Amino acid sequence: MSLATNPKTRFSLFIIESLKFSDEENRLEGKILRDIMRLSGHEVEYIYIRTRRELRVALRRFELSHRRYLHLSCHGNPRTVSLTLDSLSFNDFASDVATHLKGRRLFISACAVVNHNLAKVVIPVADCYSIIGPRDSVRFDDAVLMWAAFYHLMFRDPGVDAMKGGKIRWALRRTLHAFGIEFDYFRRISKSPGFAHVDIDKK
Repeated sequence: MSLATNPKTRFSLFIIESLKFSDEENRLEGKILRDIMRLSGHEVEYIYIRTRRELRVALRRFELSHRRYLHLSCHGNPRTVSLTLDSLSFNDFASDVATHLKGRRLFISACAVVNHNLAKVVIPVADCYSIIGPRDSVRFDDAVLMWAAFYHLMFRDPGVDAMKGGKIRWALRRTLHAFGIEFDYFRRISKSPGFAHVDIDKK
């Protein structure tokens, strides 16, 4: 059964955020993104966490919400995912998300976290449809606006109840053209534990 008609998931976004203490007063990207999307009439749930233990609770809450898309706003590097008080290797992160992302899409707003090594350990065990995030570091103001623009393009059309690969590539191309920010997009290969890097220029 396709997710578009599967009553177990909803065409909506769940945001988990975890940043440095210095960011928490006025640089909460995920919270601002939630507010922008709510102004546009989009249903969004948001939770702020600081530890790996809280991440596990938030992921369970995401699963129980039946929302289909998870946006993680955090810090990191090409080897780790960083929360306020904890730093997770990609293997640890994969272990935590493994049972919560089946048939869903993961978007990560963190510098250089989304790469081949992350996809290699997360997609096969989590069986998620895709992982998408910026290739390089992004300024805070650009990050908020580019994600708001991307999600607006994905959610705005009446009658649409699923994110399809072609439309995702289309929206990422427009985000790239507007902000000059490149994304890495990895998707699950159907009926296979493998994954592929997606060329967003492919029409």
